[in-house]
Amino acid sequence: MQSDLIIKENELIDPKEYPDSDENIIEDFNRRIKMCMGIITALSKEYHTIWIVRISDMTMRLYRTTGENTSRAVVELGLKYQKYDKYIKEYIDRYVVNRNETMLDEVGPEAVLSHINDGSLYTVDYMRMADSGEITYHQMAFALSGAPGEADSFVFAYKDVDSTIKKHIADKRYLRDQLDMVQTLSRDYYNVFRIDPITGDVIIIKLDGYVTKGMEGPGAKIYPYPVLCNQYIKDRAYEEDQPWLYDAMSLEAVKEKLQTQDEYVSIYRGVDKGEIHYYQFTYVKINPNNPESGILAGFKNADYIVESARERENLQIQAKTDIMSGLLNRGTGEKMVIDAIANKKNGMLCIMDIDKFKGINDRYGHLAGDKVICAIARILSDVFKENSVVFRLGGDEYAVYAMNVGDETTGARLINDVFARIKEVDIPEIGDLDVYISVGAVMVKTDESTEFENWYKKADTGVYESKKQNGSALTFME
Repeated sequence: MQSDLIIKENELIDPKEYPDSDENIIEDFNRRIKMCMGIITALSKEYHTIWIVRISDMTMRLYRTTGENTSRAVVELGLKYQKYDKYIKEYIDRYVVNRNETMLDEVGPEAVLSHINDGSLYTVDYMRMADSGEITYHQMAFALSGAPGEADSFVFAYKDVDSTIKKHIADKRYLRDQLDMVQTLSRDYYNVFRIDPITGDVIIIKLDGYVTKGMEGPGAKIYPYPVLCNQYIKDRAYEEDQPWLYDAMSLEAVKEKLQTQDEYVSIYRGVDKGEIHYYQFTYVKINPNNPESGILAGFKNADYIVESARERENLQIQAKTDIMSGLLNRGTGEKMVIDAIANKKNGMLCIMDIDKFKGINDRYGHLAGDKVICAIARILSDVFKENSVVFRLGGDEYAVYAMNVGDETTGARLINDVFARIKEVDIPEIGDLDVYISVGAVMVKTDESTEFENWYKKADTGVYESKKQNGSALTFME
């Protein structure tokens, strides 16, 4: 700030420079100056720009500017208009965000004087847009420059509320987060509402998307949440989703969810011009530390979210799946079995491979061999449905860990079912060739060992024992 914008503090009169007959006048003058200076000094501790306004004609005089938050443009605006009533109107038009009319009523000359004429300090908070475009919270303060009934001017000062927050509020980030939250919802969501959790009253903050019957747009008008919610679901939601949405979007459900989590988010289906689309609602508390604080609700189209989720799911499935057979791949399957055994889940571990599979490939071709692999994979998936991990080890080898099998008799029955189904497989490329598999199995007892490799070796040994027999065979290993 340039020095020509800095006005020095008033100075007291030295009584020695005046006749004794003027002593009472000088003392009264100095008393008024001290009182004025005391008020200004107190404000100067927190307020970075201070003006003195003469009450008789509202003429402004800049007393002091200091601090990093002082705006040269704001000061020059006061020097240009000089009269408080003209200056404050221009200041509000240029710098105050969203409160132009109400703000002018609060800080107009008559309003200010009515609040401070008894000696009170009067403050008004507002949001100010700086020349750079940044929006911050500010405060104006007003006080008489002397005793009530004696003061001929008042003090008018500014301060940045953020500076006060740094000194007096431990969690400054919380307030910024709340502002960010409102701005984010307003930016990303078509419709944004503020809900009173006690009364169920709704005020519209933003309304760019679907307009429920009876809504007039953003403003101070109050709407009943249950009525708007039910009307929206009835008119907008996909018929199959309506029953659960009535429960999920009820005020009671929203408040219950927000008791244990910071935000409540869900995706539902809606109908737009006869087409089904996905939408997302988000509810957040304005102040998580106050259970009675307002709730912000946002609604937006979520087609892209659903498609992205499906794409991620497909990639994850592909990463876990053996492309040819559709079973889990070896890495994923073995990890799941290792985790199950480590968590003391007993079961039957089977290793199996197709007998003389190389001959099938050599005689009928790899396409026929691939069809054999896929056919057996489908049979295994069909027989071992629940509490089982079925995966392809590679080539013509498979593995199954059946956690619902507790004894060899049950296991043998399931494997024999596999054998029977393989006999019924019809693959035109191989004609009437019979396909056989050799199976080695072991009943895993985790109280004896939780090492997957130990159990795998035993089951694998059983495969070689089964190959010594004709046709499909099963060998249980101790």
